[in-house]
Amino acid sequence: MNETDSTISFKSSRFGDLEIPQSTLIKVPEGIIGFPDSRLYALLDPSAGDSVFLWLQAADDPDLAFIITNPLEFILDYTVDKSEPDIQRLDIAEKSPPALFVIITVPRNDPDNVTANLLAPLLYFENENILYQIVLEKADWPLRHKLLPHDDSETDEPPDETEQAGGDA
Repeated sequence: MNETDSTISFKSSRFGDLEIPQSTLIKVPEGIIGFPDSRLYALLDPSAGDSVFLWLQAADDPDLAFIITNPLEFILDYTVDKSEPDIQRLDIAEKSPPALFVIITVPRNDPDNVTANLLAPLLYFENENILYQIVLEKADWPLRHKLLPHDDSETDEPPDETEQAGGDA
């Protein structure tokens, strides 16, 4: 059996026992910010294509997984300039265009305040199964961009149950 046909088995605290073809594992040479030692991941789509969200599961840490998405699903004008210092440092500006992802944060006690890290996107080079997280220095994107629409006038009080979405109070 050659390397492309072999599989790797590992556990995930979210998805149980996983068996992933070795050829689909993603190498993250510099790790993810805050997790520099995990360098091998599997890209999982538990929804089988029904959601814009995917999971990036560490192969060596059952508890380490990131929810990711293509930021263009939410922010149409989001861009990463090829002149960014990290792109130059990694010498990846001339590679084939990568898939673009951002890490999603879902606050444990406040799932309506889902945010995307637009400041440190993930560049996934699918042909090579390599992923890099870069930090944008030239762009003015936020670290925590709210993905769900919200009313700036909201308070901590629960909404009136008789009030309908979009209606006047």
